[in-house]
Amino acid sequence: MQEHLRATDYRPTASRLAQQNHQSRLIEVLFATAQNAYRMGVLDGIASEAQAKGFEIVLGYRLDSNRFDLDPKRMRDTGRAGAILLTLDPPQAHLDTLREAAFPLVVVDPPRIGNSDSVSIGATNFTGGLTATQHLLSLRHRRIGHAGGPHSVDCSQARLAGYSSALRQSGIQLDESLITHGGFTYDAGRRAAHELLDRADRPTAIFAASDETALGVTEEARRRGIRVPEDLSVVGFDDTFLAPRATPPLTTVAQPLVEMGRVAVRSLIQLIGDGAVATNHIELATRLVIRDSTAPPS
Repeated sequence: MQEHLRATDYRPTASRLAQQNHQSRLIEVLFATAQNAYRMGVLDGIASEAQAKGFEIVLGYRLDSNRFDLDPKRMRDTGRAGAILLTLDPPQAHLDTLREAAFPLVVVDPPRIGNSDSVSIGATNFTGGLTATQHLLSLRHRRIGHAGGPHSVDCSQARLAGYSSALRQSGIQLDESLITHGGFTYDAGRRAAHELLDRADRPTAIFAASDETALGVTEEARRRGIRVPEDLSVVGFDDTFLAPRATPPLTTVAQPLVEMGRVAVRSLIQLIGDGAVATNHIELATRLVIRDSTAPPS
């Protein structure tokens, strides 16, 4: 039999290799789009940690974030030892199927943490929103707009709550008309800025829920002849590779994106090994990075 297999140049499938080696070394990473600087930062951490631990990653790229192939049989048959979901929100039934099959899964930045008992990795979004707004208040801004993320997403709500808390602590009444909701995208930032900067009583500063949103805000201001930071201060969130390259370089709240990816891999390897982790949700600290897009109001 072995001679016949050698003669036909037989190559075992990934699942058979996994059985022969007693443990697969493949991790599937599922995400909706690669055209996002935040995701690229987390993917850098996933790839580097997987390599350091002797695992390989397979990218399960999906253009349509509502279409998932989370069948545990399919993943096991193709040699996957576990999976990492990156900012995806699959139907609860899919997560239940994975849990019932005891298939190792970690979610990075889940849109809704409370929807599942899956292991998840995130950041201190409330604290980030708080420190971003406190920075603008320390520069003596009092009319501060918020270009927020999707209303239904937990991290958006936490950043908004931090923003609101900072205003209350400074004795400033929350003005709901200075808050917009959209995606974490450049175009969403432009739409938010269009709404906020067309006001007669426009804000002197805007805290954006992501770096890409902040860049959209900055571009929309530029098109109106509004200078950043002389006429408008802008703060982002994430500290992606785009932030220091912006014009002007962007003040932002840094999420430890690479470390989030690394922690996701370490947690998944624990699940693969003994099926247990110390806690189901891990939040890594954020920090404010001050650059040139913020200044006192003129």
